[in-house]
Amino acid sequence: METALSLKDISYTYQTLQGETKSLEHLSFSVEPGEFAVIVGPSGCGKTTLLNIIAGLLTDYTGQIDVPKPIGYMFQKDQLLEWRSIYKNVVLGLEIKQQMNQENICKINRMLKRYGLEEFKHSYPRQLSGGMRQRAALVRTLALSPKLLLLDEPFSALDAQTRIQVSNDIGSIIKEEQMTTVMVTHDLAEAISMADKVIVLSRRPGHVIRQMEILFHGTNLTPETRRNQPEFKDYFQEIWREIHENDIEKS
Repeated sequence: METALSLKDISYTYQTLQGETKSLEHLSFSVEPGEFAVIVGPSGCGKTTLLNIIAGLLTDYTGQIDVPKPIGYMFQKDQLLEWRSIYKNVVLGLEIKQQMNQENICKINRMLKRYGLEEFKHSYPRQLSGGMRQRAALVRTLALSPKLLLLDEPFSALDAQTRIQVSNDIGSIIKEEQMTTVMVTHDLAEAISMADKVIVLSRRPGHVIRQMEILFHGTNLTPETRRNQPEFKDYFQEIWREIHENDIEKS
């Protein structure tokens, strides 16, 4: 089966004042083209470290990675520049890479219209809600036509109610764009509502203890409607049990 991302036997050790600390150890998994994979696990298990390795921000690891490029990376904060309009924020990457051609400009305008931002293109980030800011950040990321999208706790700065709505919006956009995606979150409900596959990591040093395909009955389900399906509770309990039991065993 074709894979878009493959990690084999990845280990990573970082230096602290107390000496070396193993963050990841013999970690392996793959992601198929167009698949939305979500990584969960105990706090400190190396989830963000793993994303940084995939993105190429950390290079002193051992093991093998086959990753498509270019890569889009959305961080916990939207990183919008407050002195630039939404349109100017969205095209920033294209400007830097000198790719402001007619095709990309048309693509930007299409996404702004499709995702409810067209009438706010001349507004500034401070004038938008947290959810709209995240949509703008996603459009900016997609403007560069990445082959792989990485999301690091992209909704963690939002309040609970807004978080559900924004995860619904962002998840639906990613599905529409058929974007291969790897997301990190500590929120199991969020993971199950958005993922095609959930990858469960152990306590540090992190390695894969379970890969679970997420399937719901019904068609065209959004992340929000998934939360109301009978399978949702079963997935939640099973993943929670995997993390909890592994945590106890390592204590």
